[in-house]
Amino acid sequence: MPGKRKSSALESASVAALITRPLKAFYHNQPDDPVSTARFYWSKGEGSRESIVPHFEAKCRPGNKGTEEDKAAAVEVLLRGDVPQDYADPLFLAESYMSKLPADENAAFAQITLQFPEATNLHAPWHQARSWMREHFVERVGVPVLAVLHAPFLMGSDNSVHVHGLVLMKRTTCFGWFGVHRDLASDAGLAAAEASWRDWVSK
Repeated sequence: MPGKRKSSALESASVAALITRPLKAFYHNQPDDPVSTARFYWSKGEGSRESIVPHFEAKCRPGNKGTEEDKAAAVEVLLRGDVPQDYADPLFLAESYMSKLPADENAAFAQITLQFPEATNLHAPWHQARSWMREHFVERVGVPVLAVLHAPFLMGSDNSVHVHGLVLMKRTTCFGWFGVHRDLASDAGLAAAEASWRDWVSK
């Protein structure tokens, strides 16, 4: 009997090792609202967590994969000034973040999307969005943000020019990753970010 229990335990461990907990999203607002937010998370349970890297890569390459046209109009990792240059690469940033996120952490990252339906160029909304993201997330909290500019008209779409901010929840410094700021992806944190952006554009 003891041998049978041990076998069952090993089988359960093997099954758990094969389970991948998918990355899920809960969206606030509507996708075409002037500002919309989302939190990305993993459900509780056993098994490895789905990587955030493919999501980051997809944001950087929103068009036809494998062509020059699939690249976003602009991509930049917003960092504190003392963070090593390696972290400026979006995929390195996402992979390093995943490797340092506590094993029992269910919150992955926050996302904020800013729409610019009246834009007459790309540099003005890009500069405005980056400036706000840097102030609200990087300078105030110290967390990195992947900022991505999408220009759907380049692909023949009528959708508005928009900027995504993928906000990681661990602070970065010259010494690497520090504690988790999961409140950034909470309802209150996302509402605060939305209010901050609305105040920023009204000035």
